[in-house]
Amino acid sequence: MKKVRIGLVGLGPLGKVHAQNLMYRIPNAELAAVCTRTQSKLDEVRRDWETPETYTDYTQMLEQAALDAVAIISPTNVHLEQVRLAVEKGLHVFIEKPTGMDAEECAEIERLAQAGGKVFAVGFMRRFDASYADAKRRIEAGEIGKPIFFRGYSLDPVWQGEAQVARAEANGKWFLDMGVHDYDLARWLLGTEAKEAYACGDAYVFEDFAKNHDVDNGFSLVKFENNAAAFFYCGRTAPHGSHVESEVIGTKGTLRICESPRRARVTQFTSAGEVHECIDHYLDRWGEAYYQELQQFVDEVQEGVQTVSATAADCTRAVGMAEMILSAYEKQLEN
Repeated sequence: MKKVRIGLVGLGPLGKVHAQNLMYRIPNAELAAVCTRTQSKLDEVRRDWETPETYTDYTQMLEQAALDAVAIISPTNVHLEQVRLAVEKGLHVFIEKPTGMDAEECAEIERLAQAGGKVFAVGFMRRFDASYADAKRRIEAGEIGKPIFFRGYSLDPVWQGEAQVARAEANGKWFLDMGVHDYDLARWLLGTEAKEAYACGDAYVFEDFAKNHDVDNGFSLVKFENNAAAFFYCGRTAPHGSHVESEVIGTKGTLRICESPRRARVTQFTSAGEVHECIDHYLDRWGEAYYQELQQFVDEVQEGVQTVSATAADCTRAVGMAEMILSAYEKQLEN
């Protein structure tokens, strides 16, 4: 079976990870072309990678490169047009979350994905992390009874905060941009949809976020249609590093996933006490999951059927939950 030829757009830190996985770790894929508007990044690609084609214009890449699929790793605010062009070309699509800037855009992208009739996979990589996949298996096996509560913490390091201010305009508010990971997990693990929400928070450290009603620490409580509930904490000011942990409480037991963001299994006992080094960047935590989700996408393209990957509809639902939470947050600002 021939390799899946993929054109990738977006060469930020995550785009580079996906590109390197396509080049070196996924044997049934070929990184046929890369696209970014930044010429210096393309110069670096030409110098360091063995990729045959580079572009600064996405439309030109779709017109000129021989492709079976695209990987869209660009800022969220350009996703809709890039998806539209890819679907018009009859290409399979892998796209980073969230698919759109709001639920309306996500619904339009979902419509395009359905009309295209190709594999359309959304990068909710946490589903492909071994620990979360194991939790899903245990829930489906009934090991904790009926799941009734989800708790999710998603925290970025405080030293990335200033950069996040500039990034927010192109990728959406923190309740959406980061929170959507946990909203997807809650839907996936609880097996239900959100019904109502309460939210609060503030720009406690990086005040510039408040200019756009955004937060550097946000908290929300959500009730679901089956009366399950979830608490979400999304922050940008973790002093110890990148910290993602989850808990699912069921009627017969509890699952906790990564309750400590340890870098390794080494514990230091020093004058500072018991010390654990923590993960300081999200790529260190999710590297294997990013590989697994893209490998699954390529396999689904070759098989001609989407079986495991998160869908455009999954993202529309998760972003709909994000908008419910954002609305609740802005409502309490008025009080």
